[in-house]
Parts: sequence; structure tokens; C-alpha cells
Amino acid sequence: MSRQLLPPNRTPLEAALADAGAFSLDPTPLRWLADAGRCPVEFLPWLAWARSVEGFDAADTEEKQRALIRQAVDIHKRKGTVAAVRDIFRALGLGEVTIETGRAGYRRDGTRRRTAFNKRGTRAEGWAEYRVVCYSRLTVQQAAIARAMLADIAPARCHLFELDFRQAALTRNGLAKRDGSYTRGTT
Repeated sequence: MSRQLLPPNRTPLEAALADAGAFSLDPTPLRWLADAGRCPVEFLPWLAWARSVEGFDAADTEEKQRALIRQAVDIHKRKGTVAAVRDIFRALGLGEVTIETGRAGYRRDGTRRRTAFNKRGTRAEGWAEYRVVCYSRLTVQQAAIARAMLADIAPARCHLFELDFRQAALTRNGLAKRDGSYTRGTT
């Protein structure tokens, strides 16, 4: 409290308490705690918790963590949509994805697709199942994190059938080794 805020009939004790409690604190840095771009690194987990960020532990760099926090509000607004699933994969740096829904294999025009994802049978069979085709190579750990995030972000009525990343070939260039951290493309 400041001495200027006290009434004219203040007592000497009140004036002394006002002088003792006067702080010369600049509150501007406190505003930075709520900004994902300027928040100190050690406070990022708390900011992520305050904004209910899903998959914060999956982000392995500071830039990815800040991107997840920045997108948290938009993702919560669109939770349960295809766009939210795509945004999560982009924010984590896992690249672009294609989401295929309904295992019955029928397109909108009534023609039928023949892939390993489709089932034989009636039109209604497998309508709530979907798969995510990722075009970047994922480790087993990244795939497990992506599955957990999809359980939180995807519509509750839908079931993830497969996380397919066979489009990103596992080449023998020394970057991806056969030590159990990579699979051949599906989980």
C-alpha cells in the first residue's frame, strides 16, 4: 500500500506500515508467464497444465512445447474433429497425416475401395473405425504417444484401428537402426 492512498486522518502507525509495505516491483514480467512465446522454460509445464495441453510430454523440444501451448485453445475448440487430429501431429513435428474413416470401403458416390483397411460386408460395418496414415517415420515411443493423444483428441464414438506409417520407408542409412525403437510401419 502506498502513503498516497491513505486518508488524511491516518495515524502515524498506518503511515509507517504503508511505508514498510511499499514494494518497488514491476508486474510486467508476471504477464509473460501466461504468454507461450515469452514464458521462461522452467514454467512451461505449469502453463501447459493450466491450459490442459494434451501430449505436452510428447514434445521433445522447447519449440514444440511452445507450439502445443499456443494451439491448446484452438485444439480444445475443435476437439473431436479431423482438423484437431491434424494440428496435433503438426505441432509435434510428426508431419502431415491422412485420416481414413469407415472400414466398409464405400465412397460417397457408392463405389467401393479395395484396400487392406476395408472389410467385406454390409455398408454399416466398421463405420466408427478410422486409421491415421502418417508420412513421416515414427519410433515405437512416438507411435504410443500418438495413440494416447488420439484417444484424448479424436471423437469419443470413433475407434483407432491402425496408425500406419508405412509411407515413410525405413531405409538402411544408419539413422534408424533395428534396435527395437522402430517398427516396419504399423501399430
